Amino acid sequence: MPSEWVEKARVFLEEAERHRGLGYYWLVCFEAQQAAELYLKALLVALSGAHPYTHDLVELLEALESLGISVPDELRVYGDALTPHYTLARYPGRKPLTYNDKRAERCIRQARAIVEWVERVVDP
Repeated sequence: MPSEWVEKARVFLEEAERHRGLGYYWLVCFEAQQAAELYLKALLVALSGAHPYTHDLVELLEALESLGISVPDELRVYGDALTPHYTLARYPGRKPLTYNDKRAERCIRQARAIVEWVERVVDP
C-alpha cells in the first residue's frame, strides 16, 4: 500500500487516542474518520492507481467492491456512522449531536475495524 497514505492514517488514529484522553471528543471523531478514509484510499490506490474524490467512506467501500473486494456489511454501517464527522465535527454550530467520550470511543473502534480490515485485505 502507498506508505505516505498509511503513515498519515496511522498518525490520525494515534492522535485520536491522544485527544480522547484530553477530552477533545469532536476532534477524536474527525481524526477517526480521516484515518479510515486514508486507509481506504490507500487500498484503492494500491489496487487501481486512483481513488474517488470523496470523504464518504461508504462510497470508498463501494469503489473497493467494484474492484472485486468483498466488504463486510458491518463496515458499511461503520463507514456510514463515521462519514458525517468529517464535516460535523469541524464546524461550530453544525453539531446536531453531542460529542462525548462514549461517541469518541465508538468512532475510534469503528475506524480501527476499517483499518484492521484493510490490513487483512492487503496481507491475508
